Amino acid sequence: MGKSPLVSSIIVGGVLQIIMVVVGTLIPALGQAGNFYPIAGTAIAALVGSRFSRRSPGVRIGGSLRGGALAGGGSSLIGAIAAVIAGAASGAEIETVAIATVTGAVAGLLGGVFGRLLPRPQA
Repeated sequence: MGKSPLVSSIIVGGVLQIIMVVVGTLIPALGQAGNFYPIAGTAIAALVGSRFSRRSPGVRIGGSLRGGALAGGGSSLIGAIAAVIAGAASGAEIETVAIATVTGAVAGLLGGVFGRLLPRPQA
């Protein structure tokens, strides 16, 4: 039996968020650019919310919104913790985790909406 769409979306998003932190750490010019982490992290959260919605065809719109928000927020939480561990949020650790999680949840919710609106491929 496979993982639920929510769990698998959080895992995929968490891995992508960690990759983002690693890339930002290994390429200092990119990681030190003020907008790299917020823009990339929010985009990943929106994609993860859409992924959840696309993989949950029987779920109603409210469930897609809720699941997208949980998937986006959960993956962003993982990314924010990775950024804190990597030292990319020095001096503002708690704020970074809180803001990243909330913005990730909002982006995931929006991704869930778009995931519902996109046409599904025919089987």
